[in-house]
Amino acid sequence: MKKLISILFAAIVLFAFNIGASAHTANGSLTSANAAKLSSSARDHFQSFVLGYNVKAKDSKCKVSQFTLKGVKYQYYCSEFNTKAKLTKYMNEVFTLNAIKKGMKKYKIIEYKGKLAFAINDSATSFIDWNKAKGKLLYQRKDVKLYEFTIPEVTENKLEKRKVTFVNVKGKWLINQVDAAI
Repeated sequence: MKKLISILFAAIVLFAFNIGASAHTANGSLTSANAAKLSSSARDHFQSFVLGYNVKAKDSKCKVSQFTLKGVKYQYYCSEFNTKAKLTKYMNEVFTLNAIKKGMKKYKIIEYKGKLAFAINDSATSFIDWNKAKGKLLYQRKDVKLYEFTIPEVTENKLEKRKVTFVNVKGKWLINQVDAAI
């Protein structure tokens, strides 16, 4: 049932939240609105990370293949993310390399029989609407900004709060934690 909810959420994300990922501007500034857009994209990237396929791709199809290793159930990534290099390149659109490395360890991403696989985890769903997020800058240095967002929860009538830290890497703002925007 939880897997069905995750798939349903991915479909909702695919159709309802079609937002660009770029929060980088010519002068390197990061506004509250740009930070919210980047966080929305980060949520989509994270969903792809834990579901094994690109949730934004209109024709993402692959055969689900699972296995158990040392008592943990794993699923192989679809071909678009079946190597560490492919997954890292995709995730680095919105996350720092350090965040990706830590996320791979936290979410038990492994290479098994020559393919990348992830530990099946049902706790990665989120029903917050980043399109309606209101951000407040809490902290900033030259290359680091911390925003707190208040975001409406889609399935319940309540507001959620998320703190997201952005780091400027070579003129591009990236998020420093893979699950910060879920």
